[in-house]
Amino acid sequence: MAKSRRIREIDCLGTAVAGIRMVLTARLDEMCELRQSALDFKDPEGVHSMRVASRRLRSALHDFKPYVNKGGLAATLKQIRSIADALGEVRDEDVAILALETVASHSAAQMKGPLQAIIESRKEARRTARQQLRKIIVKKRMSQLALDFDKAITTATNAPEQNNTLSYVNMAREIIRDRLDELESLSNGLYKPLDEEPLHEMRIAAKRLRYAIELFQECWSSGLEGFAKSAAGVQSALGNLHDCDVWITSFGKEIVKSKESKELDQSEAFVFLLSHFLRVRNRHLREAFSQWKAWETEGLGLKLRELIKS
Repeated sequence: MAKSRRIREIDCLGTAVAGIRMVLTARLDEMCELRQSALDFKDPEGVHSMRVASRRLRSALHDFKPYVNKGGLAATLKQIRSIADALGEVRDEDVAILALETVASHSAAQMKGPLQAIIESRKEARRTARQQLRKIIVKKRMSQLALDFDKAITTATNAPEQNNTLSYVNMAREIIRDRLDELESLSNGLYKPLDEEPLHEMRIAAKRLRYAIELFQECWSSGLEGFAKSAAGVQSALGNLHDCDVWITSFGKEIVKSKESKELDQSEAFVFLLSHFLRVRNRHLREAFSQWKAWETEGLGLKLRELIKS
């Protein structure tokens, strides 16, 4: 996965508006430059890198909402979301296929045939998703998006009511604090381990905090990298947990369908997968608990708030 591009030209003491323009332009460029890699389906990392770049762009847009004219970005936001969704469809199948192939490689001989049939159905879904992705990120469309986005940024940051006195670094402080407050408020989701939605929301909050720290780290001489790494650990554990939740729900539905259609071999395969990923889910849940306990034990929230004061 490509690392996020550090925007070293940012003037942290300059206006927030100027910084917003620079960040959004850089983040869109970063995403568009990964287009060719995403279309090289021999290496799944290409799709993953472009998807993460699209997430960083959308996270920045989310962070900047209170500081811009939201209406100016509405049209391009829809296009960016469609790109992110198309990338997500392919990436989700890549991850699922890899997980299923790993399970199949260690399964009993009688399970390999039914499991391979399930894998092939996921590969067919991935082929369809790849075809859709090709249409969504065709070169001409991406070039037009870049032009439209440039105009949208100008409109969004030139509103009459725009606050032109707020500095970029003060905006950065506000955003990091907001993202940290959001993550901490959602952390109680860990104590409802069977409720998927709060855990999913906590994962998104951890991701947004991580991206905000990475984005604004240029405004502090040192010390922020460790907080981003810790947030990434929480995000990763909860992300793996979310993957399991999606698959478990899917396998449950497939068991019912295969039983109704008397496909006993397929039913057994899905029961096997359901049982396996329930165990894996518990492992990822324990890891998420461990990551968050370390965050709280080390007082990282308080330390981050203190660090960004200066």
